[in-house]
Amino acid sequence: MAHSSELPPPPAGRVGWPWVSLSEAGSIGGGERIQWPKISIVTPSFNQGRFLEQTLRSVLLQGYPNLEYVVLDGGSSDNSIEILERYAPHLAYWRSQPDAGQADAVASGFERATGEIFGYLNSDDILLPGALKHVARMFNLSKAGVVYGNRLVIDEDGAVIGRHIWPYFLSRYHWARGQPMAQECTFWRKDVYRGVGGIDRSKFFILDYDLFYRMWMATPFRKTRAYLGAIRVHDETKSTRHDDVRHQEMAIAKAHYELREPGFLRVRIMNRLDRIQSLFDTSMEAMRGSAPPGIDGREQGK
Repeated sequence: MAHSSELPPPPAGRVGWPWVSLSEAGSIGGGERIQWPKISIVTPSFNQGRFLEQTLRSVLLQGYPNLEYVVLDGGSSDNSIEILERYAPHLAYWRSQPDAGQADAVASGFERATGEIFGYLNSDDILLPGALKHVARMFNLSKAGVVYGNRLVIDEDGAVIGRHIWPYFLSRYHWARGQPMAQECTFWRKDVYRGVGGIDRSKFFILDYDLFYRMWMATPFRKTRAYLGAIRVHDETKSTRHDDVRHQEMAIAKAHYELREPGFLRVRIMNRLDRIQSLFDTSMEAMRGSAPPGIDGREQGK
């Protein structure tokens, strides 16, 4: 567990999450004493130096007492190595060397991981304050093999520009239409991960979709209405640069898993049910006077 005072100081003028500690930024839930399962987080990275430090701090400042953090860099040529060296005392393991891509790095990280709960966070995204303790509580209270939550969308500067609220109840038709949950907001038990064969290293874009679908077929999923992480939108994301590859891989995966697109009537029913579930989340948020925690000193928009 790290406090902001124990980590390298943030750049001058940077305040809010993830530059200050969880206790300073606010969190999801309280500080009760429970047995915290070991959580292993893997971050793959390549030339993301302008965002990497925020990613690292968003994990290290979770205030989670049983954390294993593994960072695998693909041989970056920017300032990533300098950042990793400064944060090395707080990492369970890190390395920088050429690899076969994101899927290879994530799979290698999980081969090394020893936690009971797994998750991975890309080096331009962040976890939100208190996410890991909230996830641990969910696993302690449930037999679910996978827990997932809602997501915020942030821009290059960390300003919140949107949010994604996912459905509680999933069907094969959800998977036929795309990935119905956020990668950075999804966590799973180690035994489930290994039971389905882990990350497919051959996948360039849909490594998360492919893994999540196989786990969905094997174990119960449980959704929390909490916002667990934030995806960053910028010009250098894989989604921006390789959208054609994503479509190709998705088409192959859907054919392999025999996932058929729902018809017009079924789509209307699904959309209506999903909107009801989304309305439930936003209504509970309003009733309880709660909102996602602020990022980078800014209030989050709705």
